[in-house]
Amino acid sequence: MDPVTQGVLGASIACAVSNKNNVKVAAICGLVGGLIPDLDILIKSEQDSLLSVEYHRHFTHSLFFVPIISLLAAVFLFPLIKKFTNFKNIYIYSFVGVLSHGLLDACTSYGTSLLWPFSNTRVSWNIISIIDPIFTFIIIIFFLICIIKKSIKVVRIGLGLSFSYLILCIFQYQQVKSFVFDNSKNRGHEIERILLNPTIGNNILWRTVYQFNGNYYVDAVYKPIFSKSKLINGNKIKVINKETIYPELGEDSKLRQDIRRFSYFSQDYIFLHPDIDNVIADLRYGKLPYDYNPLWGIKVDPKNKNQHAKFISLRNFKNQDYEDFWNLLKGKIANQNNEISNVQTFSGPMGMGLAKSYLQNGQKVCLYNTINGQDKLIYNDINTKCPKNFEKID
Repeated sequence: MDPVTQGVLGASIACAVSNKNNVKVAAICGLVGGLIPDLDILIKSEQDSLLSVEYHRHFTHSLFFVPIISLLAAVFLFPLIKKFTNFKNIYIYSFVGVLSHGLLDACTSYGTSLLWPFSNTRVSWNIISIIDPIFTFIIIIFFLICIIKKSIKVVRIGLGLSFSYLILCIFQYQQVKSFVFDNSKNRGHEIERILLNPTIGNNILWRTVYQFNGNYYVDAVYKPIFSKSKLINGNKIKVINKETIYPELGEDSKLRQDIRRFSYFSQDYIFLHPDIDNVIADLRYGKLPYDYNPLWGIKVDPKNKNQHAKFISLRNFKNQDYEDFWNLLKGKIANQNNEISNVQTFSGPMGMGLAKSYLQNGQKVCLYNTINGQDKLIYNDINTKCPKNFEKID
């Protein structure tokens, strides 16, 4: 979750367990406790770019490390505020702030090592986006009133409302999940595993990914709270195996280990990017909720199997992407029969050869400039990479 929400939630819970005389001190301790777990972003390595990804939301977010991190926070804060309260209260207020951080992060889709070291599972309940203005607004408003009025009752009401909103998010999740299962049956698919993510800043537009028969099916679902769900058809992407992709790497090479690490981070929703050579990407997030364009991935060099993979950002948002997302959020579902998406342009020698590619009607279209004018190739498999030069398909 974003740091503002984390800090204010920690402060609010600390105020809720304090008394009227200690409310400001509790807010400071809870704020620090709510923020301190994200100091794991300082864990970095110039040689190994996956290290920061691997350790974000790791041991600092574990429930079993809450007492230790809370103690460190209390030791830091005690010299600064000891004249206002005792060490025991500082520790309690810091404790609830630290505790709230990991639990709130687990409500998102990113993945949190909540039970480490007893379990390596990255817990993600997928009920709320990493940025949700409704949840944050409720927390901030009632927290500010609490501080101004010194009213514990007010902040408790705010927490009750915010947790009620999380219950609504759970309801939304279950509704979307049921809809996706029904839709998959209509397609003749039996879901092997499924991932549902609310998109950024809301809980009515969801990204859905499920696996069936060696493929991932990526779609979007528009689900207003009091209306029926609507499906936005997306893409089909081939499943890859982290142990067998690039067989020349062997089992124990550094690159093979990095692929395993990235797959663990991505909750095994990885795929080979169809448009960028030697990039393995995270399918959980996309530029638009129904497409395969990922936000990040790793670049591998199979010829240098004992060098680390490079973690790369693939964010390349254009104005059209923001416009498309906003229209989806408003419920403007375009007629998808002729909709064009994932447009890419290319420049060949003297302007000849591959000029553009895009997806339409579940197919990949490749456009070419030739001496006879413009020609195109159409492939039923959207994972097909467009040849650089035009050759007729028999």
